[in-house]
Amino acid sequence: MDIKKKLDFYRSSEKPIRKTGAQSALAALQEIFKAELCAPTAPYLKISRYHSFAFPQEAGLKLLSKYEINNPLPLNECLFFDLETTGLAGGAGTYPFLLGFGYFKEETFTVEQFFLPDYGREYYLFRYLQDLFSRFSCLVSFNGKSYDLPLLRNRFILNRFQMDWKRFKHIDLLHLSRRLWKDSQPSLELTAIERNYLNRTRTGDIPGAYIPEAYFTFLRSGALHDVKKIIEHNYLDIISLAELIVLISKIEANPAIANDDTVLIRMARLAFELNDGEEFERICGIFDTQKKELPDKIKLWKSLLAKRAEHWQEALVLWEELLETKEYLFFALEELAKYYEHQKKDFTIALRYSQRAMENMQRLFELNPYSAPQERQQAFQKRVRRLMIKTA
Repeated sequence: MDIKKKLDFYRSSEKPIRKTGAQSALAALQEIFKAELCAPTAPYLKISRYHSFAFPQEAGLKLLSKYEINNPLPLNECLFFDLETTGLAGGAGTYPFLLGFGYFKEETFTVEQFFLPDYGREYYLFRYLQDLFSRFSCLVSFNGKSYDLPLLRNRFILNRFQMDWKRFKHIDLLHLSRRLWKDSQPSLELTAIERNYLNRTRTGDIPGAYIPEAYFTFLRSGALHDVKKIIEHNYLDIISLAELIVLISKIEANPAIANDDTVLIRMARLAFELNDGEEFERICGIFDTQKKELPDKIKLWKSLLAKRAEHWQEALVLWEELLETKEYLFFALEELAKYYEHQKKDFTIALRYSQRAMENMQRLFELNPYSAPQERQQAFQKRVRRLMIKTA
């Protein structure tokens, strides 16, 4: 059967739902969730729920999005989405049977879920989704850049619908969560973030790995127990996306509320990598306000920002402080040697710092021959030889 005949078959008004227990199960699901039966000739369910939510009008995500979202993002322009599918392989063979969407409107967060009780029902759903997507300018997901969005694109194409994906911004909250909490938590699955940061613990939830088989069981027998869990699982995912973007925006606006020094360190690193000195200093100011000493990592980045700006006295103070650390001793010695050789032209002091580095490396080598990186040893040896010639 060629693709045209297949599409005609799927769109045919004669095509009933598969004659299994799924037919009566669909009616039961409709009753349980007070759902709307859409496209009766090729039926699927639309489940609408409304979540009371006091949300800010905008989300500031400039730093954590790495400048992808430069200006405050109006939340009522965001469409949150999450898919439940028949597998994780992706491609045309992966079928999204439950598609969840959420959006803010006034004081309410609306969740719309679409359950496909069989194959061949997508055309009518995606015709509706084309209108839904047209109302928004930004998509929000969790790991959607790698999985959900490419799958959505494929299904739109397979159902012969055009969508200008370039007009959408796309915020993947997994990426932003990693930038905040990668060093704070062993797991950054959405359920773990819920427990640790959104004050929600799921009970009776179905693990994601079991979802495809639960759908196949439904197709064979009409068994509803796990399908109800899947719908609830997807609903909570969408709610969590909305809560998470608000939380991340609040942390960006005031990093101190994270109450976690590792979060501040990661944000400082991000500001350093983006050469955002203003944001970097704002984060440093939080440690000062809390009467805490700057972590050594932040001192290192702060010294390099001062070096870029040629604020040499500030950099020198920081390098001298880092001489007292084990982790950054050789970094500080190297930067001090460079400064006195190239900026002050004081070759004697530069040689002194370089020789001190060589002496420390020799001690480390005696304790552990693999402790001192060979490249750094060679760089200091070359520097010492050069400076000895200059001071001769």
